[in-house]
Amino acid sequence: MLALDTIFKRKGETMKPIVTETRTAIINAAHDAQIVVRPIHDLGEHDVLVKILSCNLCTSEYGLWSGARTNKPLPMTFGHEWAGEIIQVGERVSGLAVGDFVGGSYTFDPYSTEALEGRTSEAPGVKPYDTQWPDGYYGRYDGCAEYLVQSQESIYKFENKIRPSEAGFLEPLATVINGIKKLDIKKGETVVVIGGGTMGVLNALVAKQKGARVIVSELMEKKIRVAEQLGLEVIDGSKVDPVEEVRARTDGRGADTVILAVAATAANKQGFAMLKKLHGKVLMFAAGYPAPELGVDANKIHYGKMQIFGTFLGEFADFKESCHLLGLGEIDVSSLVDKEYPFDQIQQAFENAIIPGGYRTTVVMQ
Repeated sequence: MLALDTIFKRKGETMKPIVTETRTAIINAAHDAQIVVRPIHDLGEHDVLVKILSCNLCTSEYGLWSGARTNKPLPMTFGHEWAGEIIQVGERVSGLAVGDFVGGSYTFDPYSTEALEGRTSEAPGVKPYDTQWPDGYYGRYDGCAEYLVQSQESIYKFENKIRPSEAGFLEPLATVINGIKKLDIKKGETVVVIGGGTMGVLNALVAKQKGARVIVSELMEKKIRVAEQLGLEVIDGSKVDPVEEVRARTDGRGADTVILAVAATAANKQGFAMLKKLHGKVLMFAAGYPAPELGVDANKIHYGKMQIFGTFLGEFADFKESCHLLGLGEIDVSSLVDKEYPFDQIQQAFENAIIPGGYRTTVVMQ
């Protein structure tokens, strides 16, 4: 079996890891998650070896497991919402040490041969989803495992050791920060978030931190209750017309900004309809399969001088901010951890993750 570092050959010296194998979760096929044993590649000079403590299951991952998403090859390694403890560092690692409690961003290795020679299709050293590891599995991420080797450039140290399942929100919160930066929210503006799921609540909490008046529109009772417990203003869309309610609560003016945190044509139509007459902003945060319709007349975009933003993933500065906010407890994600499962129950974890109305399901490696 080939060593995994043959994918990205590193310049300089390498170091043998103190553990040589890791149990790793894979999505083998629809409704089929398994745990396999894989070798751990040598550490490059700028790499760290992390003992994973927990990994949250992302919407994109349980969508792939359920068969709802078919846009990625299988069998696939996965896991980018992980948290763990550094147990070994490469010879030229700086700012990180054994024992640090960390989370990770996208697998980014600027020291790889591919990155140094500019031979990658995306950001330098970032693998595409259809990368095939030498042992036959596909995948960009492989953090749902007992151990992980990753470049120091993709590792973030938390200022306090918080609950690992909450630290797993590093990446989701970073993607929210990235999208909200585009909106340039001003203090006192009204922001409506359509959808009170995990990502909707995160968007609402960050927008509120920016000084906005935030209203969450949601249909499900459990999500309404959680949003209210977090101090968010909520519209129960099962009882009132969200568009009329937003108008009523803003004295007829409408929302300055709408964040679409659910992917549905009906939600899109509501979002554009509740926007203020001129200079309103809409953030298309969620992706849907099949893709929903935009839900707005092109002339209304023109005459209303609307701004429509798309957003996907986060930048490294967003991860730094996310790590800071989580580590200091400035964004409370404790209510967004739905249930925890031992690693050996990965199949049951996915079964729980797809239940409608839930938040994040966590896989625990300890």
